[in-house]
Amino acid sequence: MTRRHQRNKWFMPFCRRLDMEYPSGIRHIIFNCATPISDGQIQVVQLLFRNDSEVDCSTQELIDWDAAIIAEDRDMLESTDPDAIVDMGRKIEMHMPSDRPGMIMRKRLLDLLRQHGEEEQPRTYQA
Repeated sequence: MTRRHQRNKWFMPFCRRLDMEYPSGIRHIIFNCATPISDGQIQVVQLLFRNDSEVDCSTQELIDWDAAIIAEDRDMLESTDPDAIVDMGRKIEMHMPSDRPGMIMRKRLLDLLRQHGEEEQPRTYQA
């Protein structure tokens, strides 16, 4: 068990910088960039900058650690409707504390759309 200090910064519309600093001084900075490639798919690119060495933690250990996280999330991520709700003011979804980063991103994306005179164009659902 350890403590870490995390800082997130969003670069609109689809990039994030996650900066994790540990008491030992080790620091990992992860950039995630998601690019829409079709109406139903995105491509995610992830870069990791680190100030530790292979002796401290091997690249393979970091790859394995990240792969485990992706595997845990894969079913949820791949089953998510690509027409995700951007305007949460429509109160269609319920949320829990772990949803906060995604909610922040959606709010900022909606603000960006509105700054350019655009509104979300959700799919029309039949009841």
